[in-house]
Parts: sequence; C-alpha cells; structure tokens
Amino acid sequence: MSQRAVLLGCPYCTDPDCQFRFGTCDSSYTPAGPTTLNDPRPLLGKVTYDNDIYDCTKANVVALTYDDGPYLYTDQLLDVLKAYGFKATFFMTGNNLHKGPIDETEPYPTIIKRMVAEGHQVASHTWSHYSLSNITSDMRKQQMVKNERAIANIIGKYPTYMRPPYSQCSQQSGCWADMKALGYHRVYFDLDTQDYLNPNSIQNSKDIVTQILGTPGANDYLSIQHDIVQQSVANLSSYYFDAIKAKGWKGVTAGECLGDAPDNWYRTPGNGSTTTSSSTTSSTTSSTTSTTTSPTTSETTTSTTSSPTTASGTGNTTSSPTSKPSTTTSKSGWQRAQERLQPLQKPVPEVEHLLRDVQELLLELWVWRIGGTINCQNKCSVAEKK
Repeated sequence: MSQRAVLLGCPYCTDPDCQFRFGTCDSSYTPAGPTTLNDPRPLLGKVTYDNDIYDCTKANVVALTYDDGPYLYTDQLLDVLKAYGFKATFFMTGNNLHKGPIDETEPYPTIIKRMVAEGHQVASHTWSHYSLSNITSDMRKQQMVKNERAIANIIGKYPTYMRPPYSQCSQQSGCWADMKALGYHRVYFDLDTQDYLNPNSIQNSKDIVTQILGTPGANDYLSIQHDIVQQSVANLSSYYFDAIKAKGWKGVTAGECLGDAPDNWYRTPGNGSTTTSSSTTSSTTSSTTSTTTSPTTSETTTSTTSSPTTASGTGNTTSSPTSKPSTTTSKSGWQRAQERLQPLQKPVPEVEHLLRDVQELLLELWVWRIGGTINCQNKCSVAEKK
C-alpha cells in the first residue's frame, strides 16, 4: 500500500525556508491588481534614502518597531499600545510563516486596517523574508512590489519605509541602489530586545531593555521586537512601555522619531501594468542569465534565475545589526541551528553552507531510498512508491 510521509511544518515549500528545486514555494503567489513596479518613485521628505538608519533624530522617544507580522498576537499588541497611548511601526511580511497572503487571509486585512486607523505606521519587511543581499536585483524588486500590492489592496497605499530581513541589504549586492530606486528608507535599530532569542525566557529581554534604557546620556532609541513572539507581545511590551513612561519618554513610530511627516510614509499606487492574482509561478522569474547566490547553499553560481530563493544568507556585509533568524511556533532544524549559531555574533558562512548541504542531502537520500517523489504543490509531502 502506498504511504505518504508529510514533512512536519512543511519546511521545504513554505518561506522563509522553501527549497524551490523541489516544487513551488508559497511565496510564488502574486497578489491581485496592477503591479507597482513601474510606479513613479519621487524621494519624499528629508529623511535619507542613501544611508542606513539606526537611530532617531527626535529626543525623549523610543521608536517602537515590530517585525514579521501581522500574526496571531498582533491584535493583542494593538490593544496594549492603545492602553499606553503609544504608536508603533509594523515591518510586515506579505506571505510568510504559513500565514497566507496578508491581503486575502483573515484576520490580517482587518488588523492592518486597524493599525492605520489607530495612527500606527505600516512598513515593509518584504513579501517572504528573503535575504536581499543574496538574491538577484529582479527578485529583490519582486519581493518589494508584491508586498506593496498586497498592502495597497488593504489600505489603498504602500510604504516608503522598509527593514531588510536578517539585516541583510548590502551596498555590494546592489541592494542599496535597488531600495533607493524603489523609494525606500532602510531602517535598522540601535536597541535589540532579542525577543526572538528568548521566546520562552523573556526575562532576558526585560533585562536588556532595563540596562539599555539606563544608559547615561542617551535620549532616544530605535528598537526592534517581533509580534510573532507571544511573550514579547503579552509580557515584554507592557514591561518595556512602563520603563519608557518612567523616563518621561513616549513610544512613537519610526517616521515620527525621524521627524518625517505622515504624508511621506506612503505612496499611492498608479501607472503600473495590470496583472491578475495567480497561484502559479509569478513574475519573480528573471529572463536573463546572471551571477547570483545559490538559494539553498549560499554558493555563487551562474544560472538563469527562475524562482525565489530561501531566506538564508551568508552574513551581513553592511555595518547593520547582527542578523536574526525567523521565529515560528514550529521551527525547522535549520531555524534551530541558526538560533544556536546566533550567539557567535558574526557571520559563519562555512557552517551555513554545511548545514544547508547536509539538510538537502538527507532529504535527497531519503527520497532515493524509498523510491519516491516530492510533491510541494499542495501539502508538501513525500510520496512513497507502491
């Protein structure tokens, strides 16, 4: 009798760990509506588009920013922010962590509309959390414009602020130039709560914010949390907000902490060619042969790029903060390995190469051993031959 071995957590077909060589990634889906790729991109306001942004220009504030949502706990976080009268910036992914496209999957459209209605800032963390330093220019642009389209489908506009996944958007890769061409501010942080490293020991993050907020002479911070981490939302945030209020400071958006008017935080879509929503491989496909970083091994190869790459990178080549793993409720072996490597506080490309190669080899050997095939079109399963 034929048996089917379902890959727990579907790590090979869902981003950020999708291995495209075995099938279609969930992020291959393209949001419905006109592409924003050809929209005019005037550089709005006075905030830099050339340099990475790490801190605020306004005093006595903490810019509260949350990555990777919207997620299961985001609505609860909005309640906490409302209770304190604080505002935040949400750097959102569009189709990541099994949550489905944000413009079509409830409750996310409702949550995002609430963010804007309550004065928070919506910003981009890309469509599916790939390392922007390790994919082609065409793929970088698709990671941004897909998220733009999905966000615009919800609120009628899309952001001018973005945060690179894993803090990876290097000048050498061309990412700086691409983000400026698309009219994005590249926003990092100077206070890392490390909530993603402490999902079950959030006291460590409390200790971090207590120590940093007590730094003599400091008068502002641009911080990072993750609304996909339950304890960061339910426990750390209120503790953090109390500490901010105790200093006589307030929690604000990244735009406000930089003195940027809200009108500059978004663009209205227009002048794009029309596309339709499709679950087949999207226009991420590159039609030219180029040198790029191999998505699953981080090796440099020359190939015709025809599909998305994984989020894994070979390290941050800019002076931005230490790169971070994506946190999920059910973590793959690769994600757990990344977390164990995180305390090294530096890129370790040789180890990343080895982990990727071993992971792929084990899967390929398993499939060869059972004489089966891999199907990632629907439920990402391995089918054993009769």
